[in-house]
Amino acid sequence: MRQLFLFGKPDPRCPRLYSNVITVSQNRKGVLDVDTVKGCTMGMAAYPKGGCYGECYAYKNARTYGFDFTVSVSRQFMGREHKGTLIKSMNTCAVGWYRIGTAGDPCHDWKHTVAISWALWHTHKVPVIVTKHWEILEDGQMDKLRHLRAVVNTSVSGMDTDVELQHRLGQRERIRSEGIKSILRVVTCHYGTSEWARTCKEKQDYLLSLSPIIDNPLRARKSNPRVVGGGIVLARRTEAVGGGKMVSLNNPHAYLGTCLDCPDQCGVDPSTILNAKGAYENEREKEDGASNPLFGEG
Repeated sequence: MRQLFLFGKPDPRCPRLYSNVITVSQNRKGVLDVDTVKGCTMGMAAYPKGGCYGECYAYKNARTYGFDFTVSVSRQFMGREHKGTLIKSMNTCAVGWYRIGTAGDPCHDWKHTVAISWALWHTHKVPVIVTKHWEILEDGQMDKLRHLRAVVNTSVSGMDTDVELQHRLGQRERIRSEGIKSILRVVTCHYGTSEWARTCKEKQDYLLSLSPIIDNPLRARKSNPRVVGGGIVLARRTEAVGGGKMVSLNNPHAYLGTCLDCPDQCGVDPSTILNAKGAYENEREKEDGASNPLFGEG
């Protein structure tokens, strides 16, 4: 379907900043997106040509709609009424969790991300936070996320450098040691036979051995230099939802459909959802009616 634009097609030479007003949306895959930050300053600084792996889907979307993905923008509540409207909107969705980190890395503003997550505790939904840890969580912030029953997805790939993997795996273990559910979200590929591909495959095999993991196949362009050179092998999968139909499949049976039937659920299980609701109610009882600034305006 051809994309139509109300005020003409955006000019990628003059991108605009994301709004600083937080929103709730559900994409084609069924992800309940509550991004606290849009854009990825540090990721784009490290990989200015197309973002991570040259195939950042959020960057591609930003270009399509005329946004500057190189500037991270923290997104706020515009008062109590706005917050209440978003909570009501979230509660109309059947899913028991929401994602922070769909079109921007929340690590650019951890303090704000944690505060927004606490303010949304009223929804009884579990926050799933997807990050590459360009900036790390503070100990006190992890304590709050543990009380929220949050699930942290650390995004990694066999294409990451050794330094990047050492840092990200270290953060994954640090978060895990604090009693927070910590999942490796592995961007996987069907690698070719080049030396570069062999090295990436060795790293990928190691990452996939570190349970619990989520297999997240790379969606890529046919014109990607690694595809053209045979380092990455693509297959056309018409059933793939979101991100394009050309997929690199390490596992030919990897799930590519909507969230509703996904076996992974971003690492969230039903007991986590029930525990989050119980923790919320217990915390409110402890407060005995006293106001909590974390539940106030973002």
